[in-house]
Amino acid sequence: MLPGYRSLLIGACALLLVSGCGSSSTGSSTGTIIPGGGTSGTGGGPTGNPIGGSGGPTGSNNLVVATPSAASVSAVVGAKRTVSIAFTSNDGNAISGFGISSSLGALPPDWSGPGNLACASVSTGSGCVLNLTYAPTVVGSGTLTVHYVFVDNATMPSTDGSVAIAYTATAHNNVVAAAAPIGQIDAMVGGGGQSVSVNFTTDDGNAATDLTLTTDLAALPPGWSSTATSLSCAIVSTGSGCQLPLMYAPTAAGRGTLTLTYGYTDDSGAAKTGTLNVPYATSSRNDVVASASPSGEINAVQKSGGQAVAVTFTTDDGKAATAMYLTTNLAALPPGWSSSTKTLACSSVSTGNGCQLHLTYAPAALTKGTLTLNYAYTDAAGMAKTGSLNVAYAATTNDNVVATASPTGQINAVAPSGTQPVLVTFTTDDGRPATALQLTTSLASLPAGWSSTATSFSCSGLSTGSGCQLPLTYAPTAPSSGTLMLAYTYLNNAGEAKTGSLNIAYRATTNNNVVGTSSPSSLAVFTGSSTAVTVTFTTDDTYLATNLAVTSSFGALPTGWSSASSSFTCSAVSTGTGCQLSLTYAPTVVDSGTLSLNYSYNDDSGAAKSASVSIPYTASLAHLYVAQLGNGVLSYCVSNASDGTLSNCAATGSVFNAPTGIAFNGSYAYVADFGNNTVDVCTVLLDGSLSTCLNTGNGFQSPWQLAINGNSNTLYVTNTAGGVTMCAINVSSGTLSGCSTTGPGSATSGIAVSPSYAYIGTGPNTVEVCTVGLDGSLSTCLSTGGGFVGVNGITLSGGYAYIANQNNNTVSVCKIDIGGTLSGCAASPVGNQPADVVIKGNQAYVDDWNGNVNLCSVGAGGALINCAPSGPSFNFGVQIAIH
Repeated sequence: MLPGYRSLLIGACALLLVSGCGSSSTGSSTGTIIPGGGTSGTGGGPTGNPIGGSGGPTGSNNLVVATPSAASVSAVVGAKRTVSIAFTSNDGNAISGFGISSSLGALPPDWSGPGNLACASVSTGSGCVLNLTYAPTVVGSGTLTVHYVFVDNATMPSTDGSVAIAYTATAHNNVVAAAAPIGQIDAMVGGGGQSVSVNFTTDDGNAATDLTLTTDLAALPPGWSSTATSLSCAIVSTGSGCQLPLMYAPTAAGRGTLTLTYGYTDDSGAAKTGTLNVPYATSSRNDVVASASPSGEINAVQKSGGQAVAVTFTTDDGKAATAMYLTTNLAALPPGWSSSTKTLACSSVSTGNGCQLHLTYAPAALTKGTLTLNYAYTDAAGMAKTGSLNVAYAATTNDNVVATASPTGQINAVAPSGTQPVLVTFTTDDGRPATALQLTTSLASLPAGWSSTATSFSCSGLSTGSGCQLPLTYAPTAPSSGTLMLAYTYLNNAGEAKTGSLNIAYRATTNNNVVGTSSPSSLAVFTGSSTAVTVTFTTDDTYLATNLAVTSSFGALPTGWSSASSSFTCSAVSTGTGCQLSLTYAPTVVDSGTLSLNYSYNDDSGAAKSASVSIPYTASLAHLYVAQLGNGVLSYCVSNASDGTLSNCAATGSVFNAPTGIAFNGSYAYVADFGNNTVDVCTVLLDGSLSTCLNTGNGFQSPWQLAINGNSNTLYVTNTAGGVTMCAINVSSGTLSGCSTTGPGSATSGIAVSPSYAYIGTGPNTVEVCTVGLDGSLSTCLSTGGGFVGVNGITLSGGYAYIANQNNNTVSVCKIDIGGTLSGCAASPVGNQPADVVIKGNQAYVDDWNGNVNLCSVGAGGALINCAPSGPSFNFGVQIAIH
């Protein structure tokens, strides 16, 4: 026992209102610690994890699925729309520790909702729903994104959940009128007339009211009429519920515009008017017209060539003509022409290719001429008519000029510095001469990257060889692709004018790189755990790379690393997660190092390349730390991975006066020293021991327990003299600064913090829940839960809060509700005067003032069962932590 310990302990007992504080180790007397607190309970992970450990059964790493009531929302300025987001698990199994990680107090303009949302359990149904309101004040649009975190049923915390809802604010709506058919209304004089329907709808789908047609239906233009005498609609929105029937049946030739006016009340109650203009005209009797495909002169090579020709018959106004038939004798066509049918007759002709004649031109001699096709029909007015089509044709020889590019195939060059010379050679396909070749493509208007030393190009004569060549250069400045088309004209050896073209495919490539990105980027885990790691391969410029292959042997990975595959390849790599390697790190011994994976690929230009991705990793033993008020010692023990038993216990850190609190943030440990009114920061060594402990921060009054908010890098210190002190953590050095008072003003004891809420013991039998602000400050603290007797340590894990009840030898297990309140608190008997509890997976440690650390199993509903002492005796342990 430290000198002066007895007087110190007596003074502490008086200050803390502890009865039987000096009792023997038999635990026969009881005591009540009113103040004090800390982050007892990070459950299997560093104390900085605001969710805590993952209690409950292991599982399949399930996910929380967010389903909004609407994927997008639109509202008129001044109106309100409510959107609900339901959170469920993707496989129906319960997920715990759910909370909204983005600030609901910092929603986009015109959005509002609750201050926060947390759900103790997420599975199926509507048990976890976030209700938001969109009440726009100005016209605009955007996307609302809500992020959330949870602990899956494999006890792995996740922070990557999000849901996005597009929103639009519109002005007051309008009623729009649309005529069907659209466009100009045509009808023949004396014909059957054209029916017209005018449909009234709103431009945003929201209802307008009291629509009235103000145009006098008895005074429509000549030829127009309606079966209705007036039109009024109480409600107008979508569909065809508000329609005006019209008929245009002209008795004389004419044209004009029918104007319809109307009034209505928009969705804001404002009176408005609208107008629809419908152009109309009388139409003449229709004609059948014939067109040949291909168009223009029909050419075919003498003796060896053949050209298929399709002649399509349609009407010039789209209205049906009847009884069309071909009067030209298809058995007496000009030489070289033939038909697939002996006759052609169509009962009806209008649009499309329903009436078509198929011909073939295959000349046996070098001739030219015009094919005339005559036909007769009856127009839409019943009048008999005739028509004809003239098709020019010519037989050509086999003498054609062909252009060949060198190099052949697609022309590639690396942007922005690469250059590829291209030479185009013109020759004839039969070795006989051609003349008067002229390039008709402008060399001044080539695609980007292309150029020529020539300003124009022509050859008076050519046949074989390289006497007619065009020099080009492809030197792209940016990634692109396309086809360069070079068109030319010439006279073949028969003196016929001909045309030709050359298409050159090209592409500008880049010397891009494939980058491997690991998630997580580094690992610091406990032995006996299993962590999934994904390596995603993408290109650094979004352009395609190919033939990726991991060249490192999966059979020679470092100890603890494994892959389900014996090899890994991707035929193509660009963006996204299409090329992703899955690994697992499951260490069984203490270890550290860097996993390096080598890989090869072909970049965008086809060049072979190689690279590697490195993943630093550390596997350490889990240690349980006990802050012992009674003897001024901070002890730590190995928490065995298999059964959780404690071994190799020893003292560590400085010679503290009376340590009462312990919390961890990365490689730093924070120790509250009740006897010195200080908080020390210590460096955590690889073996778990603490080194170089230095006083940091200020403003502590009898500090008791500690908690850390990893989101805001804030340390919380409860003070038995009253209030909670919050300090900013310097991540690089671990020092504390900017310490100030926050939260309850009364004496405080246990404390535990989630991203949205802090739970603080503020009296012998009271726990308060406070809202955590973006800056880490605590506000709106209210009493929650019940049945507590002598509150000391508090821990959060798996959707439950664990409260050590020192005066009745139990730990209360409470469900964390939406809104952060505690309910359904049930007592689990543990130890003799329990002071704190911490969760590690499906195991729990509870230290008591009788000197024991009790090892328990976490059962159904978070209950602590099968508790038994583990490790040596610890003198008055106040707060415990796992790291």
